[in-house]
Amino acid sequence: MAVVLETIGLTRYFGQVVAADGISLRIEAGERVGIVGPNGAGKTTTIRILASLVAPDGGRARVAGFDVAEDPAAVHSAIGHMPELFGLYDELT
Repeated sequence: MAVVLETIGLTRYFGQVVAADGISLRIEAGERVGIVGPNGAGKTTTIRILASLVAPDGGRARVAGFDVAEDPAAVHSAIGHMPELFGLYDELT
């Protein structure tokens, strides 16, 4: 099967706070995955990294075969992402 998402040691810090701590996973075509955990567990940060909205501080991530740090435009073209809170409403006219 084709790998649609893969992370290796994905890490992100906000100051001294570790928001994502060495996440490694592999999702193949046809698989369904849920990300669950308490507030502050790093779920949103991980999704934001995978959507190329935030750069990782360490590790690597590929979505649909594209590196999230090296080719964010290709990642944006390959995915859909609708956050719970949409941060651009005030900027839309």
